[in-house]
Amino acid sequence: MSVQDMEGFDELMEKFLAKLPVEQRLAGLPAEQRLAGLDRDHQALALPIEVLRLMPEQYIASLSPEVEGEIRRRLQRSGD
Repeated sequence: MSVQDMEGFDELMEKFLAKLPVEQRLAGLPAEQRLAGLDRDHQALALPIEVLRLMPEQYIASLSPEVEGEIRRRLQRSGD
């Protein structure tokens, strides 16, 4: 019998993972898994500044006001 098959294993893992910082839980996952389940606004927030610089103004303006503001702040801080 493997450890994963033991009674209570799933509950124990859930408790363990809940205590880890988000960065550690996501470490090693491919980008598509890290972004899975995020809406398009939050996916945009995950983009590096180099990609945000290439985004059309129309796309940035279509995001929620909070996300649009944060992206504009990031672009301004980076000198764009």
